[in-house]
Amino acid sequence: MMDSIKNFGMKKWIITLLSILFLTDLLVILDIPYLREIMVFITFTIIPGLLILHILRLNKLDFLKKLVLSVGLSLSLLIFGGLVLNTLYPVIVKPLSLISVLVFFNIILIIMALVAYERNKHDFVLKKFINLNLKFDGKSTSLMIAPLFFPVLAVIGTFYMNNFENNIVLLTMLLLIPVYIVVLALFRKNVHPSTYPVALWSIGLSILLLYGLTSSHIMGRDINSEYYCFVLTLNNSHWNIMDFYNPYNACLSLNILPAIYQVLSGLNPEYIFKLYNAFIASFIPLILYIVARKYLPKNYAFLAALLFVFQIFFFNLLGAIRQEIAILFFFLAFMVIFSSEIGRNKQKLLFLILMFSLIVSHYSTAYVAFVLMVPILLLPFLKGLYHERKLVYTNFDIIIVTLIFIAIWYILYAHIQLSAGTQAVQSTIAASTAPSNTSNFASSKGDFVLGVLGIKLKSLPNTLSVIAHDLIFGVIVIGFIEIVRRFKYYNEKFSTEFLMGVGLSLLLLVMFVVLPYISLAYDPARLFFQVLIFLAPIFIIGCMAIAKFIKKPKWDIAIILLLIISLFSCASYLQYHFLGEPYSATYDSNGTVRGEVFVNGSELAGVTWLQNNRVDNLPIYGDMRETSRFGLANFRDANLNTTFFQWNMTVPSQSGYIYLGSLNINKNEVLQIYDDIQITDMSIYSKILQGKNVIYDSGGSQIWT
Repeated sequence: MMDSIKNFGMKKWIITLLSILFLTDLLVILDIPYLREIMVFITFTIIPGLLILHILRLNKLDFLKKLVLSVGLSLSLLIFGGLVLNTLYPVIVKPLSLISVLVFFNIILIIMALVAYERNKHDFVLKKFINLNLKFDGKSTSLMIAPLFFPVLAVIGTFYMNNFENNIVLLTMLLLIPVYIVVLALFRKNVHPSTYPVALWSIGLSILLLYGLTSSHIMGRDINSEYYCFVLTLNNSHWNIMDFYNPYNACLSLNILPAIYQVLSGLNPEYIFKLYNAFIASFIPLILYIVARKYLPKNYAFLAALLFVFQIFFFNLLGAIRQEIAILFFFLAFMVIFSSEIGRNKQKLLFLILMFSLIVSHYSTAYVAFVLMVPILLLPFLKGLYHERKLVYTNFDIIIVTLIFIAIWYILYAHIQLSAGTQAVQSTIAASTAPSNTSNFASSKGDFVLGVLGIKLKSLPNTLSVIAHDLIFGVIVIGFIEIVRRFKYYNEKFSTEFLMGVGLSLLLLVMFVVLPYISLAYDPARLFFQVLIFLAPIFIIGCMAIAKFIKKPKWDIAIILLLIISLFSCASYLQYHFLGEPYSATYDSNGTVRGEVFVNGSELAGVTWLQNNRVDNLPIYGDMRETSRFGLANFRDANLNTTFFQWNMTVPSQSGYIYLGSLNINKNEVLQIYDDIQITDMSIYSKILQGKNVIYDSGGSQIWT
């Protein structure tokens, strides 16, 4: 195959890309089902970034690096192109409508294609651009093909679970993933280098689809407000921060980006989040693998990336879309910084594009990125000052330009995000300076921190999860100690910049444990998830150090496998399932989390009925799980009281409506959310319904008054 395209020059390649674009346009205009949705995603998630790489003449980069950069740069172009188009309002009344978006991006891509052709017409060969080694033997082929079945099992399994509450396929998939990883480790001498990224992508995608395809509706807490921002922009065909003055609505990853995908594809808006974002997120582990591969052998880099994939936050990543997109840009930005094969000026340009994209995607992730970025970029200046006693301004241009962009962004659009961040800092300072006691300590820490410290253990499965996470963090600390002990060796093996990122990451995590309130304002699990781009390789170093300490250096792989498979069991809640405490949202029909987040169409039907038939804006009462139902239906003026069942077991409401969802009706349970999810028997609230009548019943929801 590769030989047949060795003479495939730039002219033919550009014609091919434009033909794909025009074919996609035709599918959009004719609204051809399935093909339209598939081709829109492929075309607009790959081709814009690919053309940018051609324009920058980065054709010789490793194929995998070109792939993830193409995805990231395509998203950047969609976000900022959409923002430019949006600013044409009111000259264009509906700037984010189908015709406007289609014409605008076609013009942009055609211009980019012509520039790319001019820049590469004399020395481009497609075979060299693809630069893939596709020579396999029998064993290596089977090891590469096998993981591709995991996403298929996720799709089939969620279908059976959603429709028949049959979890056999999903449990089979979840048990086969660690088995496959062990097989890959045992036969590592027969593994083709391309197997690792394929396996990583397949495992990551299967986990994302496991969550994304559970229920016909989006699931989670934050995602309901995220979805509201998206639908508001979609319905108006225009984004305006004042339509919903909230930090979420200043995240362009939640409004402009999904709106562009939806108007082009015509896909059900919820499935933009559930399906498109699953495929986008599946590229994130590959970026960590690329970074780790620079410092570790490929099989160890694969295991380091699995540490990221097997985090609970990755399993639930489609419940926090803004952070998903921001993490993608964050990882890419630092991948670029650590890529020595990219010229310095191009490196700076790519880094700025990705940092700008990160800033407009999610504020908290951007704050952490900036804390890590500035010291690393200042390192040449500090080295010059310390070693040569002279001023070196190597990266000052990047820092200054980034600060200017931040100032412009927050002044023009995102002041509400700055206010939220300032409030969190003020609360942390106030809590730090307040008199301390034991009760204050516990109340000023999030559950994650208290669990890590062993202060708040809720059950045996929870205790096992805490032990696994503590062991992982302990091994990372051991890895850091090993680096300090042999600093000269590891400084040459990694780089001073990377090791500074490691130190800063650990310092941030310690601050989240030590400082009060901050772990309540921002989940430390999210911070740990973000800094794994630095800490995952250190975890591998820690496992190697332990194996050497016990004088069994060849046991390092076994130690790594034991820890990451334990982590996988915790993140997938398998230990809850097999210990008889169903907890999972995806494969346990009686799972505690499923009771909260799984949304039935009949529940939304009840909310819609209330929207259309409520009298005099009377209050609505329900348990805490119903917030997501009302949020998903965009019923934001519902006057919803979700604490009604919390304090009241005897007094019926004097006026208003009582909304009961499927958990209340079909399982006779009430769900409340305190420090954790608590489910109680509905019968203890029976007096609340005395003297009330059912005025609506959809089978999965009831309305009483």
